[in-house]
Amino acid sequence: MSGTGNSYKVAKWFSESMEGIHTGLHQIREQQATVTVGDNDLLVFSYPTHGFTAPWLMIKYIFRLPAGNGVHAVLLPTRAGTRILGLSLPGMEGTAGYLIAVLLWLRGYKVRGVAAIDMPSNWTALHWGLSDKNVKVIVDRGEQKVKRLAQTIALGRSFYNGFIPLVLGVLLAGVSFGYLIIGQMLLAKLFFASDKCNGCSLCKQICPKQSIQMLGNKPYWTYSCDSCMACMNFCPQQAIQVSPFTLFLYNYIGTIPVYFWISGNLGWSFIGQLPGSIWFLIQYVYILSSVALMYRLLHHVLRIKPLAALLSALSHTKYFRRYKSPGVSLGNIHRTD
Repeated sequence: MSGTGNSYKVAKWFSESMEGIHTGLHQIREQQATVTVGDNDLLVFSYPTHGFTAPWLMIKYIFRLPAGNGVHAVLLPTRAGTRILGLSLPGMEGTAGYLIAVLLWLRGYKVRGVAAIDMPSNWTALHWGLSDKNVKVIVDRGEQKVKRLAQTIALGRSFYNGFIPLVLGVLLAGVSFGYLIIGQMLLAKLFFASDKCNGCSLCKQICPKQSIQMLGNKPYWTYSCDSCMACMNFCPQQAIQVSPFTLFLYNYIGTIPVYFWISGNLGWSFIGQLPGSIWFLIQYVYILSSVALMYRLLHHVLRIKPLAALLSALSHTKYFRRYKSPGVSLGNIHRTD
């Protein structure tokens, strides 16, 4: 599962290291043909870490696999590495590796290896793309690690790394859960197409989750987005932006305690007797529906080019360097047909 090529490169490095063995690379997508698994196959999964855990698409994919019956598997989640003033800082995968390991084990697979690979952080919605020099240092180290791990598997041994990040991931399980059920949904609504968008629909075609629709010849992000960053980083016009204005707007709307409004204005006598889980559900539905409505209105307003240009000018991402994994083309990792 790859948006900008990091996980693709990890899979390719591992594949190339298995000399004399037939290998194949397959992109994990929302709509995919039935997967066949042979008794002697080795499945190697490479996918990004999202919110200190595995992304929804990866979790769903495991349940689409046939029963394992002892088939071997290796997990190589990628995490957001960075480098500042010559100092390399690792990412934090949390439960991204061992959550999938447990799911595979429950489905009858034998997990032979779990290890996270640091690759350059590609979250250009938050920060600028790393310089070529820093990218090269991180990528070279990642390649060396993947090849060592592949050699370990080729020799018939196993590896299980990342227990400290796993403990931290368990401690941050509430953050990961919050990200999966609402965080990533709200992040999806931060994307918009600036006045530079020419309606080419490339973003829609390459989206692994099929999360982008074209409304009024402009991309519209749905709640199923996994923030893989393919759309932003591969847009030929660099038209896809994120604005702090929308973040502040959604934060204001989403933090309105709608349950207090209901109880105070409608005067339901039984309101105070409802359990907290019901209140959470009411607020959850309110946040998703109100943000969806506001985003739809914003999408139509931004079809007016001067307004789209203004919001783009106020966006930090307009001035960011984009990131694509070096040596990886759009055709390598994304279908465009």
